[in-house]
Amino acid sequence: MVWLLLLVGGAAWVGVLSRRFWGKTKVLAAEVQRAGALVAELEARADELRELDDPFPAVLRDPRKVRAEARDLRRELRAERRRRRAERLPPWARVH
Repeated sequence: MVWLLLLVGGAAWVGVLSRRFWGKTKVLAAEVQRAGALVAELEARADELRELDDPFPAVLRDPRKVRAEARDLRRELRAERRRRRAERLPPWARVH
């Protein structure tokens, strides 16, 4: 009788453990599927970016044009920075 009780108890315990394992496996499978979809989306985005034309290397371009573009870019960035800074300044500190 004791052996039968131990056998049934052991079987019940193995059943409980296997049920927990099955639940964790389902959660893991859902997470893996979600990660796979995310990776597929990122790969599609990377493929789109690869299809964009690369700019001509600056080393092979006319130095005067490259310098002028760099100057223009710096001027634009400074203007953006000034605009952002002006928005954050309190009214009494703004210079018009």
